[in-house]
Amino acid sequence: MNRKMTFFKNWSKHYKIKIFTLLGAVFLWFYVVTDNDFTHIQSIPLRIINKPADLIPVDPIPEFVEVQFRGSGKSLLRLLSHNKYLEIDLNKLQGRDEIPLTLDMIKNVPRGFGITALRIVKPTSVLIRLDRFSMKKVPVIPDVELIPMDAYTVVGGIHAFPDSITVSGPESVIKDIRRVMTESSQYHELIKEISDEVDLLSPDNKTVTYSQKSVKFEADVQRIGEIEMTEIPVRVLHVPPGEKVIVIPSTFSLKLQGGVRVLKDINRQDVYATVDYKSRYRYGGRRIPATIEVPPDINFSDVRPKFFELVVEK
Repeated sequence: MNRKMTFFKNWSKHYKIKIFTLLGAVFLWFYVVTDNDFTHIQSIPLRIINKPADLIPVDPIPEFVEVQFRGSGKSLLRLLSHNKYLEIDLNKLQGRDEIPLTLDMIKNVPRGFGITALRIVKPTSVLIRLDRFSMKKVPVIPDVELIPMDAYTVVGGIHAFPDSITVSGPESVIKDIRRVMTESSQYHELIKEISDEVDLLSPDNKTVTYSQKSVKFEADVQRIGEIEMTEIPVRVLHVPPGEKVIVIPSTFSLKLQGGVRVLKDINRQDVYATVDYKSRYRYGGRRIPATIEVPPDINFSDVRPKFFELVVEK
């Protein structure tokens, strides 16, 4: 039998005793060490009491304060699990905004532990300004860029659901909020309707809260089509009372481009063309261009004719 196997055999016979001895040594070392004094920085909760119910802090208030304690290792370990905190009583500090944090504000440190609070590490002071609590509804603006494939287009814009949310917080902050933006996002190579959920941008002031953290959006994407529309009537605006004006020619034609499903439902009444009677003086009474209005998301081209004449009947 070689030496390795002999060693393993001898060790395995008494391994329980050896493990117990090792653990005992570690425990003894730990007990001796933790009986010495140490300094240690711990984070403890910050609490505010006696705040008026209808008021809210304007500035974010830290949740925790770092405090340096001194005590034996065992005491500091026990302190870790104890429910200590730093308390600010607003009744005692009226008329002050910048409140220094002091050791006497630390509460619920167990007595008999031999623990001493040495100093406030950070923050050493807290800014507390109170304001009335306020709520209001503001629109949601999707910061979403939609990029259709060639020969496709976005029809009807981007719609958020819900289209508005409730913001709440200090009145002096809420009054300046006009809208809420979503996180920026892009969608490429679209060929059909798209629906997704996007997160709202977090408020700049942490004392402001939103009624929800995200919204859904929808947009319609359609193939681009083209139709020709003829015999569209031309109307004359600002005709003086008692006069009769004839526009020549009385109709025109053009081509419309847009989503194929939108084009399918368009008729002549959806295209509005006008000639301003007052503009006849600017153009010398002849060859006046028309102003053409078409439905949203529709483009037009190839207008025929481009100019019109106004004839005043006596």
